[in-house]
Amino acid sequence: MAEGGSQDLTALREALIPHKRTILSTTVGLLDDVSFRDIHCIWCQRKGRKRKGDYYCQDCKIGLCLSCANAHLDEVKMNRHSVSIISKTFMVSPNQGPFPELTEIGTIKFDVEACIRGSAFLPNGELVITDFTNSRIRVYSADYTRKPLSNLLVPKQNKWDEERPKPVCIAAINANEVAFTANNGCIYIASIGKSMVMQIKRVIPVISFDKNFGECLGLAFNDGDDCLYVGCSSDMEGVYIKVFGLDGELRRIVMENINEAPNFLKFGLNKTKLFAADSDNVKVYGLNDFSVVEDYTELQAQTKDIIVDKWGYLYTLALERRLFKTPGSIYRLNPDSGVTKVTALPDTPSSAAYCEKTDDVAVTFAKSRYVYLYKLKLRTFQKQFGNDLKPYDKTKGKT
Repeated sequence: MAEGGSQDLTALREALIPHKRTILSTTVGLLDDVSFRDIHCIWCQRKGRKRKGDYYCQDCKIGLCLSCANAHLDEVKMNRHSVSIISKTFMVSPNQGPFPELTEIGTIKFDVEACIRGSAFLPNGELVITDFTNSRIRVYSADYTRKPLSNLLVPKQNKWDEERPKPVCIAAINANEVAFTANNGCIYIASIGKSMVMQIKRVIPVISFDKNFGECLGLAFNDGDDCLYVGCSSDMEGVYIKVFGLDGELRRIVMENINEAPNFLKFGLNKTKLFAADSDNVKVYGLNDFSVVEDYTELQAQTKDIIVDKWGYLYTLALERRLFKTPGSIYRLNPDSGVTKVTALPDTPSSAAYCEKTDDVAVTFAKSRYVYLYKLKLRTFQKQFGNDLKPYDKTKGKT
């Protein structure tokens, strides 16, 4: 890596660690009872030297010093690995039994003018956002730099259109494809090439504005049936959910049990359940008959987005109706314990995304360039270099 890149890493580390912030992407997630002296640079050990591992590669599960971390990122085959600074995270919410802890790991400032409406993580950890103001889809790296990798200017649907469509919600299909809705009533499927060049692969019309007026709302991809689920609201049909195949074919229209506009849709580990959030409630539908299997109506806040982690826990972003101290919060929804407030947010949230690979949570805001990054983790024992994690055992109490 160039000398300037090494200086940037050193300066960034010195700026973040005194404030107990980790770097912008993934962290090793050390527990309080694990010393930094337990993490050493593997590459230096192989050369007979002993150095502390200031950095950690999430993919290789190894500690690295500054020079070895730079060399690790310089390798062509390693340039998309998640390398992050090792730093103790500070608690945002207390751990309640086996529930995941939420820790803040940093903030990033994106080069957008005003509004980020949607966000999603690709399976490899890269972050994709919808730049509503500039009509662009932007991709950022999975490592701690979160540097821009690619962007796509949404093309005009017709040559005579005065403005370009504005992207709203986005969902990852696989590591090389994303789907997003726009304010022109269409779903766009975009591909990401090996050279990080993005291009529109398919446009799926959802709502025709010739005889009707409406909008596409939440969007989710189900890899169980390879279908896109989009929430819709129109003057003629009301509120409903449409199901499309990746080839653009309409598979299903669901109107039963859809009483409010499904603004946000998500799938978790169970691909037979669809999580939907309207302005007041969060509902869970069974895909067979779209019956409501869970209904969370206890929220005294306006729902903005939802995420489901790999442990099956459901979270929602919400706006405080009574505007207590903060305009927004993150809540955990559980069928047994009900609604639990996890942490407060500094501004009005617009979307949230969860990465199963790194357990990172990204929160975007309606009128801010900043994206807050958090990490979800279960209480675990940690061995050297991050190997052999043992899950939290709730029968034996806290670890």
